[in-house]
Amino acid sequence: MARQLSLLAGADSSAEATRIDLGRGAWLDHEPHWFNDPEFLLDRLTDTINWTAASRPMYDRIVDVPRLISSFHRDDAPAPLGDLARTMEQRYEREFRSVGCNLYRDGDDSVAWHADRVAEPADCIIAIVSLGQPRPFMMRPAEGGPSRRFMLGDGDLLVMGGTTQATWQHAVPKVKHAGSRLSIMFRPGKTHEARHSEVGSRPRRE
Repeated sequence: MARQLSLLAGADSSAEATRIDLGRGAWLDHEPHWFNDPEFLLDRLTDTINWTAASRPMYDRIVDVPRLISSFHRDDAPAPLGDLARTMEQRYEREFRSVGCNLYRDGDDSVAWHADRVAEPADCIIAIVSLGQPRPFMMRPAEGGPSRRFMLGDGDLLVMGGTTQATWQHAVPKVKHAGSRLSIMFRPGKTHEARHSEVGSRPRRE
């Protein structure tokens, strides 16, 4: 019980993040080291979540998704994830019903440039908590322009809000060397990245 209380205390719902105005109604909140016990949470979730090694059609072939995935409804998520979702709801006064997890096992795991398909692209909030070794999280305007780079890990919080899913794209590119990184995404509802969790592959250990 003491460890669980320590875990819940790790997320500060009152701390102020840095708000970045991306223009055209898009914005980011960025708060490094928002969660102050990331290693414990990373180990707990890596070992207890049932991860899926998925595949998807791309053009004329089926390709493996280069990361492990799992997703939950907020009310059915493991206790740490449901608690974090409710912390986000208090912070942003929005419901976050969908919790998705991506496990990047090493530098070969990645996610290509995309924007999440959401019900309200003109006013949507997607919150991301990153655990593990920092990896580049890239953002670029959908219509072209300079990209932005954030090194996310170690309990960092990044929140994409407003029109970001309509006017920007994001990606986690491959890198030469990297340890594991777990990205936890809190969304208002189901998106193309949120899929039901099934028993699947176990993560590779470093």
